[in-house]
Amino acid sequence: MVPLSRVPDPLPPVELADCDRVISEQLAQIRSERAHVRAERVPLDEHFTPEELEALRVAFGRVDVGETGAISLDDLPRAFEQVGMAPTQEELEMLLVHLNKAGVPDAVISFAEFSQAADLLSPLEHLEDEEPADEF
Repeated sequence: MVPLSRVPDPLPPVELADCDRVISEQLAQIRSERAHVRAERVPLDEHFTPEELEALRVAFGRVDVGETGAISLDDLPRAFEQVGMAPTQEELEMLLVHLNKAGVPDAVISFAEFSQAADLLSPLEHLEDEEPADEF
């Protein structure tokens, strides 16, 4: 015969010590995992609604004041600001690597590249705005 089991003591509360770092690292990992999918050549209208695509065109045009069809790397953050995006320096560096523009100081960004970069960032912008899960 087996003796009656006793009720164990409750587990002590657990708290994540550096939740901002953990979330940042997890977002970077998700971005890295999704990059190969996003690198595939897919028409822009399959990634954006007509309204989103127009907003990106307007934002790009506001920064491309010379109407050259390209903006400098220095203008990239300003173009993102035009559509309400504020990527961190780390995110911008990741985008430049993804676009093969890292380490090229005189590189320019075309509208297609700008749209691709916005697409790469956009789903994660929504994740960052959500409330953290109770799992942490």
